[in-house]
Amino acid sequence: MLLMPLAEVPVGWSAHNQPSAGLDHFYQFLLEGQAQTVYDELSLCALQSLNGEEAYLLGLSSHILGFHQQALDCFDLAEKQDFLSKFVIFNRANSLRAINSYDLALEAYQAALKIDPEFVECRHNYALALYEYEQYAQAEECMRNLLVDVPDYYKASFALGNLLRHFNRLPEACEAYRLCLQVQPAYPDALNNLGLCLAGLDQKEKAIATYRLGLTADASSDHCRQNLAQALVTVKKHDLAIEEFEKFLELPIDPMQRATGIQGLMSCYLELGLHQQAFAFAESLEDKRLQTMVSLYILPIVYESEHDVNQWRSRYNDVLDLLLDQLDGFSQDDPVYEDIYSHCWGLTSFYLSYQMEDDLPLQIKLAEIFKRILKPRLASYMLPLEPHQGDGSKPLRVGVLSPHLRNHNGTFWALGWLDPLRDNPAYDVYAYNLGDDEDEVSQRFAALGCYRKLSLTPETAEAVVQQIRADDLDFLLIPDVGMHPASRIAASVRLARYQAVGWGHPITTGSECIDYYLSGAGMESADAASHYSERLVLLPRTGLNYPVPLSVHQGDDLRSRFELPADRPLLLSLQSTFKYHPRNDCTFVEICRRFPDALILFVAHMGHPSVSDRLYHRLKIRFADVGLDADQHLRFLHRLEYADYVAFFDIAHHSLDTIDWNGGNSSFQAFSRGCPVVSMPTAFMRGRHTLAMLEVLELPELIASSREEYVEISVRLLEDDDFANQMRALINERSQRLFADQEVSDCFVDFLAALPQEQLVN
Repeated sequence: MLLMPLAEVPVGWSAHNQPSAGLDHFYQFLLEGQAQTVYDELSLCALQSLNGEEAYLLGLSSHILGFHQQALDCFDLAEKQDFLSKFVIFNRANSLRAINSYDLALEAYQAALKIDPEFVECRHNYALALYEYEQYAQAEECMRNLLVDVPDYYKASFALGNLLRHFNRLPEACEAYRLCLQVQPAYPDALNNLGLCLAGLDQKEKAIATYRLGLTADASSDHCRQNLAQALVTVKKHDLAIEEFEKFLELPIDPMQRATGIQGLMSCYLELGLHQQAFAFAESLEDKRLQTMVSLYILPIVYESEHDVNQWRSRYNDVLDLLLDQLDGFSQDDPVYEDIYSHCWGLTSFYLSYQMEDDLPLQIKLAEIFKRILKPRLASYMLPLEPHQGDGSKPLRVGVLSPHLRNHNGTFWALGWLDPLRDNPAYDVYAYNLGDDEDEVSQRFAALGCYRKLSLTPETAEAVVQQIRADDLDFLLIPDVGMHPASRIAASVRLARYQAVGWGHPITTGSECIDYYLSGAGMESADAASHYSERLVLLPRTGLNYPVPLSVHQGDDLRSRFELPADRPLLLSLQSTFKYHPRNDCTFVEICRRFPDALILFVAHMGHPSVSDRLYHRLKIRFADVGLDADQHLRFLHRLEYADYVAFFDIAHHSLDTIDWNGGNSSFQAFSRGCPVVSMPTAFMRGRHTLAMLEVLELPELIASSREEYVEISVRLLEDDDFANQMRALINERSQRLFADQEVSDCFVDFLAALPQEQLVN
């Protein structure tokens, strides 16, 4: 969290506080932070009965207490009573700034500076107002000029650091914060923000040390404590992070901070496999509804057995049912509403889908829970919008919204659908980036049309929803619902006349506010419509206009760099750890039993290494059951850079697709490098990605109908060089069919063009 200094009561009031006025005690109260006392005493009198200085003091106390309009009335009265000085004008400007009346605030600051050009506090607050008014270049110039004149004014260097960090100018921001700390070395907010910059520069250990310095200066700094806990997670010190999250939760924090701390704590427990500790924490909460809500975070990343999966799924379903009962009639008047509402902003149910079952019933329940929690605040935004009006002469307004509007697996593919709309006069395109990060892919989304960077939070929800609605969208694509809480929230309200989700997270939303699920005909089974709460729309083949994956090198040195044997065939299973369902472990065991020379490569979990250890331990038991030593057949690689990841397909013998949740992007990458992928399609779309690609490539030889056949195909590739070479040759010959599929884009545009004739589903 980035901190901004608040407008403070200025120093140097001695000219105001004349002994004859008898008001010294009010000034002392203000200096001691007792604004409420001043407000209470002066409010006993009718406003018009106050003299000018009394009105000024009431205005100051009102401003400090957040009564900004009342403060402005008081300052106006002070001026009418001929009590006017640079301080009255300055504090009027502060109150105008507090109510976002920036034009008038800037005029008032300038008026005060005309009286005293060296009024340091006024110069500083003028720069802050420019920053908040998004006049960034002027704000930076004012801050730098102030620091030239008054280099030890630490608030200005702190504010300059905040501005520079806002624009990701992190090295410069670090220098600004260090300048601030030279003057005020125990300033916890500056240490906190310096830590954030260091973390952004990937100097994680320095960031951790800086947060600790902040806590040495002020052990009650909630920002330093929270960021320290989160930084410890990034260096995989989850046990230490748990201690810091526990300390954070003991501080006097607001409901959203408390929810964020609990989410962080639960995540650490899950990474370490400490499920009982997670349940114990949930049960320690006083309110039963909070206990139930928090328990929805608790899902294993790796399961021990198929029976284990079934037990967890049954428990989760029971928790959903219980929470639905508990939230019946839930309203903002409820004493735990703010806490429950805050937790709603951290829940995704991401790991639920990796149980590999029909999620529709559970997602419908989860969507209803979100509806009951959000409705007291956002009910008016859940109603259908008026159907499209007009004769079709106006452009159709199309939006895409995500917290991952960058080079991210959940979203970048959507450019293949949306690129044809750019410069097409029949469409106006709006891209809404709800995340902090931006890159070259973000720029491509921005180039589609109107680009808005928005912060969708509990505090900004209504304003952001209103802003998006003001764009009067006909259609909105949310490509990755289920991967991030903000996407789930967006899918719970009506932002456009028609709303759709797609391939980014291949699970139904269960939400009444999502009308369509856009998929590929090749990825769906005959009864696929029954898997979705949305209306299923099938685009041709894979349903994607996918770009040719970039290849940086051909992997010539990978075996030596990763200490892999030169004489053994490498079988790739470079998938996320949570994709491995226990019922499919037998395929790895049987392939290695049939062809002992095979070496299967996995990639380590992105979080704590114990997650990969738990998967390896499970596999090791299965191997031992048939007399095999898993150490001789399996290897877990550390997390791979993109260039190495793709290059492994160049040196691999073939790739073993994860059953039940296929590789998506990774299968495209494998085929682009001529690497065979053995796949077994299952019931749901997430288990049929590679099937669609193999059908485009016309390679049924690599499609298994059972786990036994899956093993047979892999072993045949290993034993029959002619067959393996034939598969590689055909993939190289046909792989271009998978990429730049313009017909998919054309069908997407046809779908959009037909929307004005559709009746709104909801």
